[in-house]
Amino acid sequence: MNLEPRSLNGYTVIDIAGRINRLKDSTALRAFVKGLLEKDTLRIAINLKEVSYLDSGALNVLIYCHNTLSKIGGNLVLFAPNHYVSDVLNVVGLDKIVKIFPSEEEFANGTVS
Repeated sequence: MNLEPRSLNGYTVIDIAGRINRLKDSTALRAFVKGLLEKDTLRIAINLKEVSYLDSGALNVLIYCHNTLSKIGGNLVLFAPNHYVSDVLNVVGLDKIVKIFPSEEEFANGTVS
């Protein structure tokens, strides 16, 4: 799993690539997000385009990120999940609490609250 931050549309974007299916990957992602939060980053977007698999640990990190940002007035958005990842996010109901854009272009051009 590779984590690469960048800025877009007023958000810190985390580009994730690979499978997030081990405790080590989930722990690394959580630590990375926690580091951003410690730097007072309030708007995080996670690019899921290159993610081929998520397990429960990865979902837990996404929920942690959403809950933590919500408590401090921040926002989490996700974008560009493939069909499998999108289905997983829908099954667990994450699409009900986190804005998910189908592509990076739609995120860049969309209105995010």
